[in-house]
Amino acid sequence: MRTALVLSGGGARGAYEAGVLCYLREALPPALGLRPEGLRLDVLCGTSIGAVNACFLAATAHDPASQAARLADLWRSLSLEEVFRWSTLSLSSIPGYVYGQLRSLQRRRVSWRLSDFLYPEALARVVEDRIDWGRVPSNIEAGHLDSLTVTATDLGTGRSVVFVQSARPLPPWSRDPLVEARAGPIGPEHALASGALPLLFRPVRIGDSWFSDGSIRQTTPVGPAVRLGADRVIVIGTRYQGPAETLPPPASDDAPSTAAQLGRILNALLLDRTGYDLERLRRSNDLLDRGTQAFGPDFEERFNAAATPALGAPLRRIREFVIYPSRDIGQIARFHAEARATRIRPGTLASRLLRWAAGGGNAAGDGSSDLASYLLFDRGFAEELIALGYADAEARRADLEAFFRG
Repeated sequence: MRTALVLSGGGARGAYEAGVLCYLREALPPALGLRPEGLRLDVLCGTSIGAVNACFLAATAHDPASQAARLADLWRSLSLEEVFRWSTLSLSSIPGYVYGQLRSLQRRRVSWRLSDFLYPEALARVVEDRIDWGRVPSNIEAGHLDSLTVTATDLGTGRSVVFVQSARPLPPWSRDPLVEARAGPIGPEHALASGALPLLFRPVRIGDSWFSDGSIRQTTPVGPAVRLGADRVIVIGTRYQGPAETLPPPASDDAPSTAAQLGRILNALLLDRTGYDLERLRRSNDLLDRGTQAFGPDFEERFNAAATPALGAPLRRIREFVIYPSRDIGQIARFHAEARATRIRPGTLASRLLRWAAGGGNAAGDGSSDLASYLLFDRGFAEELIALGYADAEARRADLEAFFRG
């Protein structure tokens, strides 16, 4: 039975995935009577910052006992002052810095972009230097995993491009004209492109095209796992599924702040992609179950013989396990941004932006804290998300045991 892991995320929220993976690798195998290598993850599918996590897992697939702990340590190693180039700028030096950047762009005769000022240099170094990219093909060849996919958005065509590195030929893919699959080696540029938050992070050039965050266009994040032959799928989400917030009425008639608007826009672009996709999967399972009950055990074979030419691929029963945060990551980010702003050097752009992203005294649910949750690449925030992911997986222990034993 082939198991797929589907990771999405969105900026600094990806630390939550590391926490869930720590439970899957450290606590779950003994509960199942397995050694760490006995709990196989055959297909790794990453989108957005989940692509970075997926690539790290692919590069460490030969060492399942320690790979999740090493991934968590990677997240803990990030510091806000090191991730963003602007963090140590004093407010008085900002005009000179911006002027210098714009002059540089003018000399190169290119237009300016917000990402020219927010490029996360340390994150790029982590992806390039702390993932052993040579291990990815060797782990696939050795059978430690079957396939790795990374999804990014081609800004030239608007297509969602699924880059696939696999031990087997590329299977038939989606007939959607806005989805394309490409077989070949996956490297740091693919992971960085998939995790490039729209507007905020610099797009990444791959071949002749510029690519940005893979979640912008991808409406079927589970699709690559299914097409690569997964029989069961684990999906780790990063959006809180609890009751919708009831916000207090605004204190003034002012329009939402830029931070609030960016937070809500990023939520709309990057989150909530799995619900519809999983519902389609469940409907397919239900169709096969009901058909078998009504028409006998050969229904699936007969149905696929007739429908596959139209569908493009046969229907199969696929089991799924989905886990979401039990707390609102945006609100966790708000508290960390407020606390971090008091510890960072006063008068810097970073301290001002942390307060801005935390809401600056505005309503807790105005969207500003959601922006903070994407940008807080910092140890304290990562620690809490890792602990939350581990605890949420531990709370679902019975479900996880049933999923893997089934």
